[in-house]
Amino acid sequence: MSRELSHDPVRFTPTTIGETERGRTLVDMGSLLPAASALGLGMLAGVRLYATVFVVGLLLRFHWIALPSDWRTVSALADTRVLILAGIACVIEFIADKIPWLDSAWDGLHTFIRPIGAALLASSLLAHVDPVYQVLLFLLAGGVALTQHSAKAAVRLAVNHSPEPISNVTISLIEDAAFAGGMYLLVKHPWVMAGISLALLLSFALLARPIYRAVRADWKALGARLRSWMGESGLPKLDSAQQAWLVEHGAGQTPSRCFAVVATAEMKGFRNAVGTLCLAGNEAVFFTRRWGRLLARELGPVLAIEARMGFLVDELVVVGAGGVRQRFDLLGGQLKAAREEAQRRAALPALPHR
Repeated sequence: MSRELSHDPVRFTPTTIGETERGRTLVDMGSLLPAASALGLGMLAGVRLYATVFVVGLLLRFHWIALPSDWRTVSALADTRVLILAGIACVIEFIADKIPWLDSAWDGLHTFIRPIGAALLASSLLAHVDPVYQVLLFLLAGGVALTQHSAKAAVRLAVNHSPEPISNVTISLIEDAAFAGGMYLLVKHPWVMAGISLALLLSFALLARPIYRAVRADWKALGARLRSWMGESGLPKLDSAQQAWLVEHGAGQTPSRCFAVVATAEMKGFRNAVGTLCLAGNEAVFFTRRWGRLLARELGPVLAIEARMGFLVDELVVVGAGGVRQRFDLLGGQLKAAREEAQRRAALPALPHR
């Protein structure tokens, strides 16, 4: 008695992760699409958070172009109140981003707002996924936004040291154009946008150290300016290690004045380093710390100093022998003391340097 074998076709339903007959793993690329969207959202929000919310809300409300199916279930971003607030904030950001130093102050205030906003935006648009996956996407979007924001802040801080404002406007308009192109790619070609985001993240990783120093300087400058508006002078005091260094290298000279400053590109190897400029007799020394280790740079004899008012930071120039000028960003609240020191030195006869 024979038994017939069934020749019915085997039905295979694709799953996110399944095993083939050869033991290899199949991955449904559709399941990774939310991660690609989170990468793109984080990158865009790190540059233009309010514009991202505003544009996504408009697209959800008016259906001008075909959107990813996952986004269509989100109604909060299309709410009139959200659109009005996001639109107003978008206009303010558009203007502030083109004014020297105001852009850096704006970036400083948004160091935490942009990453959190990006994470919440990704969570709302990708709320349909598994809760564990959603938490990962929340962290991914927030982390990418923080990285992009930090790089943006570092670039703008460097641009603000240029003497003319056209570079600020140009960089800002380039960012606006990049945002528009990135938003199109996010909606129509999310995998392309994800690839661009990963490439930028790799580039930022290679520049993490200078970016960190620039953002730290930006935060120091913003904090000092806010304290100066509340009446604090901001003048630093030397710690024991700095005093010991002066005793050892400065023949025991007593500092006439110290200022909290940020080194500019003119200080080779110390760009964006936050530290203390110490004027001792007719000598000047710049102190900073790197990985907890005290570093000092002697500037040589000081013929004069100059102090000028700025927005986020003021400017302090040390004029040395031969007319060599070393420029520092003078943190807020010290301009009056710097001008007094400049006047005092201008009235004194030239001192012999050691």
